[in-house]
Amino acid sequence: MRAVCIPIPAALSLLVGAMLVGCSSTPIVRPKPEAPPLPEHAPDDFTLSITVMGPAATLEEATAAPRPQRPARYIIEPDGILRAAVGPGATPRVFPGQTRQLDDAQIERLWRLTTNTGLLEPDTLARVENTETFFPSRDRPTALLYIKEDGHTASYAVRLPIGDAESPAVTQLIDEIAAMAWIPE
Repeated sequence: MRAVCIPIPAALSLLVGAMLVGCSSTPIVRPKPEAPPLPEHAPDDFTLSITVMGPAATLEEATAAPRPQRPARYIIEPDGILRAAVGPGATPRVFPGQTRQLDDAQIERLWRLTTNTGLLEPDTLARVENTETFFPSRDRPTALLYIKEDGHTASYAVRLPIGDAESPAVTQLIDEIAAMAWIPE
């Protein structure tokens, strides 16, 4: 019997070709898992914290800006306590005093506005690791939001008044909370 010699480059080409033919299957496309539906009513643990940060460095500059773009810190606690502080010193580390007690209808309105922002959707691009360690650019207003609902917590950064898909709805949410906190337009 006579041995057949195949040059090494030709042998490698045959081997690679055989491997490629064997691996030419169509990838399986799996549908994205659907997010569980959001509760229709505000969960018992619904908590919302919004800090608006931006270029206003003085109180005069802050009050000249549209109400939803003014530097401010708003906290809505699960028991309906609204806390608010307005001015250039507002940061995520500020804990304002109690401004007022919200009733159930007001909490439900804020819940609906929060769900309408799109932030609670799993594919939002506005998610950040932590609002206390995220420092947005000071050249334009940015809202830093922390939301807790049904045991889940998440943080977001949204540029105002435009810039992100969620910007118009977040602007509306901030304006509603500012009005509840008796912040003048």
